[in-house]
Amino acid sequence: MAKSVVVSVLAGGDSAERSVSLVSGRGVLEAFREFGTKAELLEIEDTADLVRRLPGIEVAFSVLHGGDGEDGTIQQIFEDHGVPYVGCGPDASRIGMDKLATKERLTNAAIPVPRAMIPNGSNLDVFTARVNENFGFPVILKALTQGSTIGVMRIDSPDDLVPSIEEIRVQFGSLFVEEFVGGREFTVSILRIDDEDRVLPIIEILVHTDFLDFKTKYGDDLCEMIVPALLDSKTELQMRDVALRTHQVLGCWGFSRVDVLLSDEGIPYVLETNTLPGMTPHSALPKSAKAAGIDYPHLVDVMLQSAYTRPSKEP
Repeated sequence: MAKSVVVSVLAGGDSAERSVSLVSGRGVLEAFREFGTKAELLEIEDTADLVRRLPGIEVAFSVLHGGDGEDGTIQQIFEDHGVPYVGCGPDASRIGMDKLATKERLTNAAIPVPRAMIPNGSNLDVFTARVNENFGFPVILKALTQGSTIGVMRIDSPDDLVPSIEEIRVQFGSLFVEEFVGGREFTVSILRIDDEDRVLPIIEILVHTDFLDFKTKYGDDLCEMIVPALLDSKTELQMRDVALRTHQVLGCWGFSRVDVLLSDEGIPYVLETNTLPGMTPHSALPKSAKAAGIDYPHLVDVMLQSAYTRPSKEP
């Protein structure tokens, strides 16, 4: 990259993850300055605001988590206007944000995922009975296209499912019910280094509340990340393989983070993929990179290279 090029760090947006995005953006900007890279922070209000600013952007480092920032919309805008940008392209971003599309793609590739049911009909009492018959309780209720565990609830009783569905629908629209799989939670970051997708040290997430939601994930002392995770060599190899295959099957580019649940039976289930991982002090990707000997400024620089090494078509 020419030293005269200014990297535009895009943060903010109008999704439910705006606050996380702003923290990520400030961290990335400071890292570039520490590394000696010219950079500016652009606090974006919405997609229209981004389009207005496009003529002044030489290369985009987006941390616009959630919504149009992560579902392929702005990635397609960058493609259409010939703006180099870091990370996954439009197709991988769209699939990664849509949890059911992710499940379908991974199922077709024989990668284990928890089963899901969609409340298509209007009679939610009938749907509750079907969920109870097929999955039993507890179950996990998830908004279709939210990140950072926003719009995710654990439902322990059939009596709580209908009001919870109605609550999530009002806030986030489409949703689904996922079977509860007991086990340990992990997150696995993938980073492209020297033209190779590499699996960074695996993190185990220990939750000190009843459930890993947004408040737990970003609250002080409510969850703990163990890196590297304590796993036997066989299980670690299985988890690394599942995460890397997920990254590649979805067509991710440059970096991603794959959330995996290791069931009590030892099966690694992919819960979801984050195509635009957080870059806050609480975020897993920087922690995994640090465990691999890559400090935050060097991590940001490696991520930036994905804007210049991207193939003409998404892998």
